[in-house]
Amino acid sequence: MDGAENDLRLIAVMRRYFAVKEELADLKFSLEDKRKAAGIAVGDFYHVRTENEHADDVSRTVTLRREMEFLMRLAEGWSRGDIIHLTPSAD
Repeated sequence: MDGAENDLRLIAVMRRYFAVKEELADLKFSLEDKRKAAGIAVGDFYHVRTENEHADDVSRTVTLRREMEFLMRLAEGWSRGDIIHLTPSAD
C-alpha cells in the first residue's frame, strides 16, 4: 500500500472519530439534562444495573468512548508509520 492510500484511511478514521465525539457529546448533554430534570443523583442515574430507563443511553456512552479510543490508537499507529486496517482482524 502506498502512503497516499494510508493517509486517506487516516482521514476516514479521523472523520469517524469526530463524528463519534459529537454523538457522545450530544448524548452526554441529553442525559445530563434528563438527570437534572428528574432530580436524580449522579451515581443513581448513571448506574446501569438499576431499573433505569436511560440505561441503554448510558451504556452507549461507554461504547462510544471505546470506539474513540480504538480510532485514536489507529491514528497514533499511523503517526509511527503503521498501516491502518479499517476492517477488524481475525486475531
